[in-house]
Amino acid sequence: MKKILSIIIVTLFITISAKGQNFFFIGENSFPSTENFTLQSNSDKSNINDLKVAFAKDGEKGLIIISSKLTNIVEITGKLIIYLDDGTVISCESRVFYDNVDNIAISAYYLMTEDLTKMKTSNLNTIRYQIECPPCGPFNSWEGIYSASNKGDSLIDFPTIITEFYSK
Repeated sequence: MKKILSIIIVTLFITISAKGQNFFFIGENSFPSTENFTLQSNSDKSNINDLKVAFAKDGEKGLIIISSKLTNIVEITGKLIIYLDDGTVISCESRVFYDNVDNIAISAYYLMTEDLTKMKTSNLNTIRYQIECPPCGPFNSWEGIYSASNKGDSLIDFPTIITEFYSK
């Protein structure tokens, strides 16, 4: 009887204290992450979709991961620029991981500790990113610099998300 009661108590404790862990997969890498959040595309092009954003951990380093359903031949490349509501601008110079699977282009950029500190005090307003299509040639409708914003009915409270995720 004691064994059964002990097992029930342990099971209840684990069930109550366990929280689901999200993971983000890029190629052969996986990272503990937040869920994906959607920023609305500011482009009027029909083939440029909304941008998905997640925050992840690579050991002690923070990552911002962006993805968009595009086509299997494009990449999100170059500098990523994050604009915060207080006017702060964060530049992520180069992606560290990238992939394109199921027509979804994915890129991850490291965030410095001071970048995360800024993002904990001011909400993310807009992300500016670049799409390249190496095999498309000169006549393609994909390449360019685009932006997506945290606006409208889908406004996301990123300072709370970032504070909670990186404090674990």
